[in-house]
Amino acid sequence: MSAHPVATPEAAQAAPMALRIAPLVDAARSAAAPEGSAPWFVTAVDDGVAVRSVVRRWSRAEEPPARVTRVAAGAGLRAIRLAVAAQGRRPQVTHPVEEGLLAVVRPGEACAPRPVERALYAALRDRARPHPPTGPRGAAARSVLRRAAETESAWLRGIDHPVVPGDELGPTWPDPLDDEEPDRGHPPEPEFVLVGAAGRVPHADLRTGQAVEALRLTAALLGLHTAVVAAPADPAALRARLPDRFRDVVDGARGSTVAVLEFWWNGAG
Repeated sequence: MSAHPVATPEAAQAAPMALRIAPLVDAARSAAAPEGSAPWFVTAVDDGVAVRSVVRRWSRAEEPPARVTRVAAGAGLRAIRLAVAAQGRRPQVTHPVEEGLLAVVRPGEACAPRPVERALYAALRDRARPHPPTGPRGAAARSVLRRAAETESAWLRGIDHPVVPGDELGPTWPDPLDDEEPDRGHPPEPEFVLVGAAGRVPHADLRTGQAVEALRLTAALLGLHTAVVAAPADPAALRARLPDRFRDVVDGARGSTVAVLEFWWNGAG
């Protein structure tokens, strides 16, 4: 079972002329999602959509499956926001206190999509397929990725040490291009980063998911492939996988929902 959203009959119905709902549902389906977690879904509300958890109590629960679902829903929420912006409206997100409800997205003021929104939405529609690597690399690319995370009220820290995925570390999200590149082997010169957002549930999980999706799409524009090593990551398991020199990074992440991402270019980077 996938954490990708289930389109309900209500979501498929025509919405008021102010906003087309179908592209929002399609965008949510195109976002990154882990396999094997309980699904979340999208329903239509007054001139907008609601993002909901199938298991209602998981909208605020602390159990690992609830947190995975919220991070996955956060990725979809970022995609929905892009789809609203692509229709020339500023997305307005609220988080009403209602069991099972994670977020509501409605159109705000009319505003032409910014160039970065157009580019990210195009990358989303292209399944985050990496562009030819003609953009910045090295420190310049990391700076672009850091800004993408910060735009989602998240932080990003590079770690020059590989992180091996595992069940105890947290759910690994399959690379959507894996089935098209079965023989890619070990990524050349991969870079690992920690991404996190501070705060209480469910907001920290949702923000982390939005940052994961923003980074995946930004990386595609830079020509980078992305793999989600763990999201969310278990802090104790993460600490055990990193050398002592990264103790400060892990300790500084206390109180945050943390994801581990891996980026790489095909060929020499």
